[in-house]
Amino acid sequence: MYTTREFTRMSVFSVAALLGLAVARPVSGRVLNADELGTLLDKESMTKADHLKLADHYSAEAEQLGKNAERHAGLAVHYRRRRNLPPKVATAFRGMPKHCENLAQSLRNAAKASEELATAHRAMADETK
Repeated sequence: MYTTREFTRMSVFSVAALLGLAVARPVSGRVLNADELGTLLDKESMTKADHLKLADHYSAEAEQLGKNAERHAGLAVHYRRRRNLPPKVATAFRGMPKHCENLAQSLRNAAKASEELATAHRAMADETK
C-alpha cells in the first residue's frame, strides 16, 4: 500500500509530466504561431519561400505531435503497471491506460496529417517559381 505522502508525490509527478507535454517544443524546425500561420495562409498567391516555410512548420508540428504520442503511449504502460493502490485511488486510475492509448493514437493520426501537409507544400514549392 502507498502512504498518503507517496501517493501525493506520485500524483504531483504525473501532473507535472502531463503539463510538460503541453509546452513541449520541437527539437528541429519551428512551429509558427497562429498569427504567422494565418498571415501565410491568407495570401492571394504564395511564393516558393512561403510554401517551404509552411512545409517546415508542418514538419515541426508532426515531430512534436509524434513525440507527444510516444509520451502518452509510455504513460499508458505506466498506468497499466500500477498495483497495490488504495481502492479509491485505483478507481480514479482505472480509465487512464485507455485514455492515454486513445490520445496517443489521435496524436499519431494528427502527426501523419501534418507530415502529409508538409509533403504537399514541398511539392507546391517545387512547382512555384
